[in-house]
Amino acid sequence: MPRPLRQEPCLSKCDWAPTGETRDEYLVFACAGCRSEWVRSEGWTPRNLDGAIAAAVVEELTRR
Repeated sequence: MPRPLRQEPCLSKCDWAPTGETRDEYLVFACAGCRSEWVRSEGWTPRNLDGAIAAAVVEELTRR
């Protein structure tokens, strides 16, 4: 069983990038501010502090 994704309180320093780790064949992304994690099977999409979706996240979403 994979470990749970990390979920931490927001620090308003959001900048999402891939970690190089995978979970159930999904690439794991982490926020540079709070270190929360996301994979594309989640029901939400991470956004950077400016409201933009990181290019790497957009690319990962196209794999659905």
